[in-house]
Amino acid sequence: MSLILPLVVFITVTGAYSEYVVPPTRLRPAPYPEWAHYHWVWLSNDRASQASMTQYAQQYLDHGIKVGAVDIDSGWSTGFNNFIFDAEKYPNATTMVDFFHSKDIKIILWATSMIDTDSTNYDEANSKGYLIRDVLGKEAVFSWWHGKGGLLDYTNPDAVDWWHHQMDKALVYGIDGWKCDGTDPYILELILPLGKRGIVTRKQYSDAYYGDFFNYTRKQRGNETLIMSRPADGFGPIFLDFSPHYVMYSGWVGDDDPTFDGLESALKSYLQSAWANFANFGSDIGGYRSGSGSLGRTKELFIRWAQLGAFSPLMENGGNMEHRPWKFDTTNQTLDIYRKFVDVHYQLVPYLLTTGSHAMETGTSSITPLAMHENFIDKIIDDFKPPTYNYLLGENVLVAPIISNTSTVQVTFPSGSSWIYWWNHTILYTGGSTYTLSIPLDEFSVFFKKGSFLPLRVTEDTPGLGEAGFAGHMRWLLHLPPFSNITSSTIIRERNGSGIIASCWLVIDVQ
Repeated sequence: MSLILPLVVFITVTGAYSEYVVPPTRLRPAPYPEWAHYHWVWLSNDRASQASMTQYAQQYLDHGIKVGAVDIDSGWSTGFNNFIFDAEKYPNATTMVDFFHSKDIKIILWATSMIDTDSTNYDEANSKGYLIRDVLGKEAVFSWWHGKGGLLDYTNPDAVDWWHHQMDKALVYGIDGWKCDGTDPYILELILPLGKRGIVTRKQYSDAYYGDFFNYTRKQRGNETLIMSRPADGFGPIFLDFSPHYVMYSGWVGDDDPTFDGLESALKSYLQSAWANFANFGSDIGGYRSGSGSLGRTKELFIRWAQLGAFSPLMENGGNMEHRPWKFDTTNQTLDIYRKFVDVHYQLVPYLLTTGSHAMETGTSSITPLAMHENFIDKIIDDFKPPTYNYLLGENVLVAPIISNTSTVQVTFPSGSSWIYWWNHTILYTGGSTYTLSIPLDEFSVFFKKGSFLPLRVTEDTPGLGEAGFAGHMRWLLHLPPFSNITSSTIIRERNGSGIIASCWLVIDVQ
């Protein structure tokens, strides 16, 4: 039943209630903005422009799909990492940024610390000694996917100050952050990379690169800004920790193929990133790379990956070829499913922000893999084929990714509690038991712990959770068995607010 409770907080329970208490409290604000957990979209660099990106975001909104942020992909500047908008592609950056902000959409720009040799700022950087050098002290030029370039020397204070003036050319437009792509491992090509202060290790360079983009942008634009960067990403059994942990509010696990093998590859990076205690991340829905056919990926893969994204800390969709959900069929099935799961993701934002805040403050991850941790030797032995990709999202939500076109998934439920099927609250599974389940395309294998107290933000009609009239209020989901007593409590962190500690004492009537 549903019951209106003090502080206009809603609760869904089975059985009768006796008492509900929300004691006054002040919790620390969440350490980052909640748009880290919104739905982000973007177009690949070969299609991105001011006109196409504004139209792209508007199309999502016109189809009833919420958009929280857009990423302007590489190629927006006149030279790679000179931070000057290309006036042919982006004739009025101020108008573009204002458009997105008027729709409550954040905007981030792609960037790296690799300055191309044909970029307008390269000669100055090189002549002043602002770039990493090789063991002989000579100019180090790296061949990368956008040409040839040099890496900024973060050990040189003058170089960093100069670099900040370069960044200011874009920050002045009021952007909300950056997508910092992974050029930092190129430093491994040098036997002994040299900065002004001596040898620079790959980890030192990565920490400086991502940390500087994060810290300087917050200094200039405030603490509501974010960067999107890799947590851990792999090359076969070898995984690198890319970013420092303190920036990982909204990461993504790198580029993957648009296949179920690619989905599995993304999940391997999920596991590795979680084992490495990175807090919040997601993956490119449908895979970043190009695939076969006119769309570049199948409808079934796209849907299953979108469902995974909905139950990840960050839900983001972009890459090569087609990613618009209304283009995958003529019946609107994909569109309807996609919209449904974006709505579910937004319902989870209070839970994700609370879980992510705890993870950041305790040096843990929002995701807990159910597979045992595999070190490098383990991954060599089994070719990194973990027995399961299932994971806990926070403490109370169990996610079992579907990694094939068969729609079946095996789930071993964590012991100590029963688990309720997200889409039908009358279906419970016993902890410690293993089931093979067949999941229809419009649902996903997700479960929540019996007796858990989930804060949700319901803004549209959702069977079992609430109606659109609940918009603006908090919805609490609590499932209890009949003929039992229980005490349950939880907290919710807010970015701009005191937060809530909620306790619920329920006595089920025995007839």
